[in-house]
Amino acid sequence: MPIPHKASRYLMGKTRALIMLFLVLMVSGLCGACATPSPRVPKVTPEPTHLRLDGKFIWFDLFTSDLQATRQFYEALFGWSFQETPLGEKQILTITHEGVPIANAVSADKTKIKDQPSRWLSYMSVADVDQTVLRIEKNHGSVYMPPKNLPDRGRVAVVMDPEGAVFAVVTTSEGDPPDPAFDLNDFLGSELWAKHRETAVKFYQALVGYEIEMVDVGNEKDYHLLVTDDQPRAGVVQIPWDDVKPNWVPYVAVVNVEAVAARVEPLGGRLLIAPNPEIREGNAAIIADPSGAVFGIQER
Repeated sequence: MPIPHKASRYLMGKTRALIMLFLVLMVSGLCGACATPSPRVPKVTPEPTHLRLDGKFIWFDLFTSDLQATRQFYEALFGWSFQETPLGEKQILTITHEGVPIANAVSADKTKIKDQPSRWLSYMSVADVDQTVLRIEKNHGSVYMPPKNLPDRGRVAVVMDPEGAVFAVVTTSEGDPPDPAFDLNDFLGSELWAKHRETAVKFYQALVGYEIEMVDVGNEKDYHLLVTDDQPRAGVVQIPWDDVKPNWVPYVAVVNVEAVAARVEPLGGRLLIAPNPEIREGNAAIIADPSGAVFGIQER
């Protein structure tokens, strides 16, 4: 997807401050010596599925410098609900869709992130987090957070690909959400914006054995889909601007992309890439929420 230059400043900046804040909040209480227990994050599925769908993006976390404004934005835009964690941790809220947990919202201290934008973190399901981390390092990626066990969630690590795109890998304790589809106003997957698309595709193939499908989506005739179990798990886009950093951008499924896009700015967000017949037949748009976290919407 061509990225208008006005979108670039929302996709620039380092992620370390936001990611490290998350690590402190989420895993500091995992050791027995910790004085305060770690907040308990929700399970990925309400009921055990015992499914393992390698390469599927199954969870998302929002790091935001303005939790109240972003909460109001997503509640109005998608009808999501924001609830306190079981331990009442005010800095971490659970986002639910029709009563089902789909994400966490983490409040980031503005003094610590300064001008860095808020952002979403996408979680990729893998069969074995520890082995995947070894493959990441072998293929020139790096690790923010080594593998850790989170109560009710499973084993998790936060990592970075060779170009600097941050994502998380998770082996859930009770299984992944089943295929085939996500509900409307729920996440349908994530998209990688890469500087060197072919190199990035090879890196992710080495992690989970993705198959590659080439799709004609208007002016992106060489759009790459990453596929496992005959299901598309993610897309890969070549970044056309020098000042845009590689990122994973999550997408939410909507009924009418133009109707949703029209409500973004009145609700305090920014429409970075408007629906355009020349871009995926007008069925997608890119948005920044009130705190600058970038995500996409797409018709299903």
